[in-house]
Amino acid sequence: MIVIAGNGLGTADQSFLYCAAYGNGSFIVRGFGPEAFQMNGRGEKNDAVHKAARAGEPVSQEIAMQVKGDKVSCIINGTTVGTYDKAALVTAGKLKSTDGLYGIRFAHNTDATVTDLKMTKP
Repeated sequence: MIVIAGNGLGTADQSFLYCAAYGNGSFIVRGFGPEAFQMNGRGEKNDAVHKAARAGEPVSQEIAMQVKGDKVSCIINGTTVGTYDKAALVTAGKLKSTDGLYGIRFAHNTDATVTDLKMTKP
């Protein structure tokens, strides 16, 4: 899971946003501000998200988050799978800003190999 917009991390007032891909072909865009919120419900399927051969089998995903103009996008395996208005994210109960720390977040019982983690600016 790629995390962006991290502010106040480790405090009761933290906020951040992440995009995660699952081995069943679905993804989720979720955040904390400081309570949990979801931008695409409990997730949705997208053909760009790689599926594992079977439950519990490894699968690779390339995940990116992009903030451009007034939009925030989740990009998986080179395809934009979700785009959200910045105004719907930077608001009471959600993000303080789209600026902030970035990084990775892992779910429970997940093994991962991270390569080429970086932030770029146009």
